[in-house]
Amino acid sequence: MSVPTTSNRLVFGREPAAWTSAIMASVALLVAFGIDVSTETQGLIQAAVNAILGLIVVVSVRENVLPAIIAVIQTGLPLVVAFGLHLTEAQQGAVLAASSLTLGLLFTRPQVTPKATPIPSVE
Repeated sequence: MSVPTTSNRLVFGREPAAWTSAIMASVALLVAFGIDVSTETQGLIQAAVNAILGLIVVVSVRENVLPAIIAVIQTGLPLVVAFGLHLTEAQQGAVLAASSLTLGLLFTRPQVTPKATPIPSVE
């Protein structure tokens, strides 16, 4: 009896952790050779890379990716603001709310069927 095995989820032929390490090693090399990248910016890059690679993995292994996409938006929006996009807290909240609602309509609504209420029979 054979047991099905699942292959590792790869991104461009490599493990997501390998890509994360490669990107962070590249950032470290840039810093070592004189490009000014602050520790805070390095942390933001790490968070962005992890969010994007995490989403790629989730999309490849799950049917319902809505929670993962919303999590990436929730992670990505503060990162984009930290890198210089000027949004007020109210605007950020509106973007998060609109994205959750829009994604819910796009991904959830077409995949669900309302429960039918039986009509009582008249005898």
